[in-house]
Amino acid sequence: MNLPIANSTVSIVKCESIHDSHRVKKSLEKALDLIGGIETFICRGDTVIVKPNLIKPAHYKTGTITNPFLVEAACRIVKEKGAKKVIVADGAAVGYDTEKAFDEAGLREITKKIDVELFDFKKAERIGVPVPYGRVLHRIKLPRVFLEADIVINIPVMKTHDVFPATLGIKNIKGVIREEDKKRFHKWGLSRAIVDLNKVAFPDLTIVDGTVGMEGLGPTHGEPVNLGVIVVSRDVVAADTVASTIMGIDPSEIEYIKLAEKEGLGCADLSRIEVVGERLENLIRPFKRVKLDFKKYEDKGIFIHERGACSGCRHNMESIITSLEKKGELEYLKGFHIVFGQLSKMPERVRGKLVFIGLCTREYKNKGYYIPGCPPHPEDIMNELKKIK
Repeated sequence: MNLPIANSTVSIVKCESIHDSHRVKKSLEKALDLIGGIETFICRGDTVIVKPNLIKPAHYKTGTITNPFLVEAACRIVKEKGAKKVIVADGAAVGYDTEKAFDEAGLREITKKIDVELFDFKKAERIGVPVPYGRVLHRIKLPRVFLEADIVINIPVMKTHDVFPATLGIKNIKGVIREEDKKRFHKWGLSRAIVDLNKVAFPDLTIVDGTVGMEGLGPTHGEPVNLGVIVVSRDVVAADTVASTIMGIDPSEIEYIKLAEKEGLGCADLSRIEVVGERLENLIRPFKRVKLDFKKYEDKGIFIHERGACSGCRHNMESIITSLEKKGELEYLKGFHIVFGQLSKMPERVRGKLVFIGLCTREYKNKGYYIPGCPPHPEDIMNELKKIK
């Protein structure tokens, strides 16, 4: 895999016929030509990994997963340029079956048609790899097939997220790790762990799929956004910066983008990114984000005490409450007094079972129930609350 490049060029191309494999391929070819062409880094005989976002079994029209026609287009293009072996590979989120995700996405049929392999990272033989200058990771086990590939093409979906304002290319690389490490990342500090991972699993090309994105309760329960755009760069940080801007989200709000730039993985300064193709300002379409006033839930017996919380813990609680409210299950939170953020002192009045969430509240863990993590995974929070209940 190549090191991040100094010259950060990002192409934006419209892809209006998002359900037509031929038209999607034409759009992707145009986007690639604008950054120098696929032939500038694909060599005859290469083994190429194409890594979509297959978080769970779902249809691409929901915005949950990568558009399979975009995956097909990337595979066809690299094969035409002489790639010897092309492998579409991913590992679904914890608790989901990747093989079923392949089927639901239609990728099993597509890859068979174009003579491309499918690979489930959850079943991979793994090799321990040291992480140079790792902040929270010093060694991580990565799939042999991933490490031995000549080129990695990263195809995330443009989505909001329950922990971050958005999930994009840097975050999408998390799909290569083991399920147990996905859980550990939240304990170790999710943003820093993701950035450390990218130090040893940096993609050669990132294609942000904005054909059908997701807003609201992303990454799996939101509403589809039919943007019809593709964002392409060899610099994943620059690609994420441009994509988040299109979503109406300031890249500086997304902690992993800021950290990735600080660690030298790419450029997050729009003034230093060369944007080619469509004009960025003409494509900005603010994605809906979950924003809650926690006080309005007090009359339902749910008390939230938050001071100086990062976006991770706040997004978690907003996502949990919104999801439960949507399903008519807010009763799960009744009777809890949930505390998170950078506390200077204990809440003056406790109104329910006291639960401290996240690394910032660790010093108070003996005062009530404590759920560790930075931030804890939303599922872990709900599982622990159900035990306490």
